[in-house]
Amino acid sequence: MKHNQVRYPIVWPTLPDFSELQSGIRAVIASGRVTVGEQVAGLEADVRARLGVSHCIAVSSGTSGLMLLLRALNLPKGSEVVTPTFTFAATAQALLWNGLKPVFCDSEPDSFTMSASAAESLITERTSAIYPVCVFGVPGDMDAYLRLADKHGLALLFDSAQGLGSSYRGTPVGNFGAGEAFSMSPTKVVTAVEGGLVTTNDGDLARRIRQMRDYGKAPDGEDMQWLGLSARMTEFNALVARWSLARIDTWVANRAAIMRRYEERLREIPGVSFQRTPPHCVSSRNYIVALFDPEISPITRDDLYERLKQDGVQTKRYFYPALHNQTLFRDIGQGCAARLPIAEKVSSSSLALPMYSHMPIDTVDYVCDRILAHSFGKETEHDVLLLIGSCGEL
Repeated sequence: MKHNQVRYPIVWPTLPDFSELQSGIRAVIASGRVTVGEQVAGLEADVRARLGVSHCIAVSSGTSGLMLLLRALNLPKGSEVVTPTFTFAATAQALLWNGLKPVFCDSEPDSFTMSASAAESLITERTSAIYPVCVFGVPGDMDAYLRLADKHGLALLFDSAQGLGSSYRGTPVGNFGAGEAFSMSPTKVVTAVEGGLVTTNDGDLARRIRQMRDYGKAPDGEDMQWLGLSARMTEFNALVARWSLARIDTWVANRAAIMRRYEERLREIPGVSFQRTPPHCVSSRNYIVALFDPEISPITRDDLYERLKQDGVQTKRYFYPALHNQTLFRDIGQGCAARLPIAEKVSSSSLALPMYSHMPIDTVDYVCDRILAHSFGKETEHDVLLLIGSCGEL
């Protein structure tokens, strides 16, 4: 069967029924306060209570949160920041927007997070910060990052875009380093439709970022104290985010069941492996990513990607290309690929599969059936029934 349209999307935001938000929307409109009002304040309080962090600033997106966090740290212009190459482009784009130079670092082979030992080898007198990423919801080695920053006197901040709901040794992600930025886009476990958060336990840093999300205004609203952005969150986005955050434990549990099913069904394929969460970590399970070893697997990642597309199953080669291979960053640290073997390997063989919080197990089974059929060149019982059904419609 050939399908040109996406029938099984890779992500699908889990959203409330309109009736659940109707009274809140009416109240916002009646108030005349549509940004940074009661709902935004409530969301920030909800996040502080959930994470046990001192300060939370709601912003328009995870990327604006990263840009503001980096700016508020006042890192020297032109200085170097060690960050992974296996991440989404926004991680390094926020550096470029701040006049900082990314120094791309290799990954751990099982968790895909930034390697602390590789990061240490990249530190020079020009380095100002270490900037790890929570990859697909899996935190990196926070203790190692903290030791490294302390040893070399460097700022430590985190791109935790996919990490809301994750934890490290019992401490929720959001409490580490100088600050962390989260995304609440439609692809995240907790969504505001669009939005982001910055969390920190530094009161002065929080005050600066809070002003900077509103152009950098002083408390009087007239003088400009900081270089900022228009990065306010709307009350409508905060309403959705509060509904979603209140159900985070259900979303994470649902995703855990989905991931278990994928791994149970696909483990029989030679050369297939999955990202591993260290035993002392909890992952938000933002994505499920399978690796297809080209030397062992009966089908390559790229071939499977194309075949599933024809089935109407949307997948994503993620993160691909790694940042050092993308046009925007290609001239930064030319020749760095030689020191990024793990990231190169993972990026060239990783495939993100459909995953969302309300995804039925039947859908998981269909995706697995198609992957198995393409891997072994045979139809499963489910596929045969589907084929018979489609023939009967002719």
